Amino acid sequence: MESLNMIAGVTLTPGLDTERLLTLLQSAEDIVMHAALYSNFASGAVDELLRDRLLGGDLKHLTLIKLEAQSQWRDEFSRILRPGLYSEQVDELFRQSRQWCSELKLLSPTAVDLHTCQALPLQPVMLIGDTLLAGQYAHSRHTSAEGLWLELDTVALGLKPGTLQLWFKSGIAPEELDASPWLIAVSRYLEECRQAAHDIWMLTPDREQAS
Repeated sequence: MESLNMIAGVTLTPGLDTERLLTLLQSAEDIVMHAALYSNFASGAVDELLRDRLLGGDLKHLTLIKLEAQSQWRDEFSRILRPGLYSEQVDELFRQSRQWCSELKLLSPTAVDLHTCQALPLQPVMLIGDTLLAGQYAHSRHTSAEGLWLELDTVALGLKPGTLQLWFKSGIAPEELDASPWLIAVSRYLEECRQAAHDIWMLTPDREQAS
């Protein structure tokens, strides 16, 4: 797939580059997936690769964040995710997505963390080792898989190897961003995943501080 390298560590592609995705998934030991739907992954190369790696034990940690949409925005968001489909058809895709997540959890209960998020997702994000992939949702006849995708090599952007996954697990101290515009930009995607995994959006301010 044609790609555009903006600066070292930053790549743009028109649409999700599945071959690049598979290459990244093949070697990373820690993976976080934050997508509203996984039905496109539920059969095919991504599913086969993840199952093989989980069974082989070389994929140490897979975090899946699945969506349970709230009624206030479910219908609109369904039209964003899959324009042109009826609500019943999108419901079936959600069912397939939930089933796929549950199957991977059952396949390797210790390696797979499964989280449920009820908050509105703002973009599909994947943290694959030290690489961050992010798309975008839009009111469009084209899905996010056909939109622009951003690939950030966080080591090339100034992070030490392993920091991206550490930030996801433990959070980011403000001083770690070192006032770097690129690291601040990276941190926004990271916090999207971290907050979704723990449904922090759903907490009151008092409960958020206590957590």
